[in-house]
Parts: sequence; C-alpha cells; structure tokens
Amino acid sequence: MTEERVMKENPFDQFKLWYNEELECSSFLPDAMTLSTVGHEMMPSSRIVFMKYFTEEGFIFFTNYRSKKGKQLEENPKASLLFFWPRLVRQVRIEGLVERCSEQLSDEYFNSRPLPSRASSLLSKQSEPLDNKDEFDNNVKRVAENPELVIRPNYWGGYILRPQLFEFWQNREHRSHDRFVYTPEGYGWRITRLYP
Repeated sequence: MTEERVMKENPFDQFKLWYNEELECSSFLPDAMTLSTVGHEMMPSSRIVFMKYFTEEGFIFFTNYRSKKGKQLEENPKASLLFFWPRLVRQVRIEGLVERCSEQLSDEYFNSRPLPSRASSLLSKQSEPLDNKDEFDNNVKRVAENPELVIRPNYWGGYILRPQLFEFWQNREHRSHDRFVYTPEGYGWRITRLYP
C-alpha cells in the first residue's frame, strides 16, 4: 500500500482523523499534549498542557506568559508538541514556531472558563515559589466570589504553534511500526515513510 493510500495528503486532516478516532474510543484526556521548549540556556523543558483548539493554522493552548514555558518561548519561539494516545497505541509529534494569539481570542477563552479557574489564573505567579498554599486557595475563593474583579490579566493568554513538521506513529507487531513524516513542499506537504 502506498503512502498516498495510507495517509491523507494534508497532515491537519490526518490529525483530525486520528483525533476523532481517539474521541470515539472514549480516550482519557485526548487533548493532553507534551509541550517541549528550549530557552537561551539550551536546556529542554517539557510539561503537559491542553490543546484547546486546532485549525489549519496550528495548535492553540493557553498559559501564563510569565511562566517558565512563556519565558522560554519569548527567548526561542521554536517548540514541539507530542500527543500520545495509548488506547490506539499512536503518537503524533509536531514541530513548529510559536506566537501569541490575538487579545480577542485570549479574552474569549478566558471568559469561557469557570470563575475559580479564572481567579486562579489571575492570582497565580506560575512557576514561582509558593510559600502558603492555603492562603493562595483562600484568595482564589475570595476573588471568585467577586466576578467584577476577575478580568484577564495581560500576562495570561494563548499561543499558537504553527507546524513545520508532523510525524505520525502507529504501533505494529514485532516493532514494525508505521511512521510517516510530513514536511512543507511548495503549497502542500511531502509525505515520507520512515524506518520503524
């Protein structure tokens, strides 16, 4: 079977197919993805974040711009994402350039969240030392009880990763896995099968 028959021509369509199949099998946290960043110190850092949207332009997530990942993305806008879906034994690896989303999109998503989540984002000094967790939790509860205080801070918002590479990996018997890489070519994408 040729690559063209196995995989869709557009990697976003292929991702949508696999993502929907993962949703159909009642997957646990299908939107969870590992985000890896590297700042000026050249030490990779990875953590799980949640994909909130994906479009033909890229993959969108939200965070505190002052967090470690936010600082690293300011220093170096190159990053990678990794989705691992154990039920179907698949992974999708994506590399690309990251930039901030529009203020409008960040406002819309922030305002769609539950009040306690918004209050937590407003008060959190993400990635900084926290001396008193009870005090922080009490402050979040207090602020959440006053919706007029809960507006999106300018240090919190969305990022979009615009892909420059996709790799789709499917487990097979005897480690004879299927691996396909998409890279930009002209106005489309080139598909290359890799050794397992």
